[in-house]
Amino acid sequence: MEPTTPKSAEPMPIWFFVGVILLTYGVLVVVAGLMGSARPTVLSETRPALWWGAILTVAGVLFTAIGWAGRPKD
Repeated sequence: MEPTTPKSAEPMPIWFFVGVILLTYGVLVVVAGLMGSARPTVLSETRPALWWGAILTVAGVLFTAIGWAGRPKD
């Protein structure tokens, strides 16, 4: 019986964690944009919080998917 050597545990790619953070911030910004009232500014009717929240959410999903695809295979 040969002793088994443990596989070297490879860490997750940094892009996975960047994606999770961007996704979390994106969801928070979208919720804040939906819950809060817009301040009276020149372009307040465009709801910039929703746009930036959506951009962060999409970027978070992309980076998370890239990081998940690049994870070490067992």
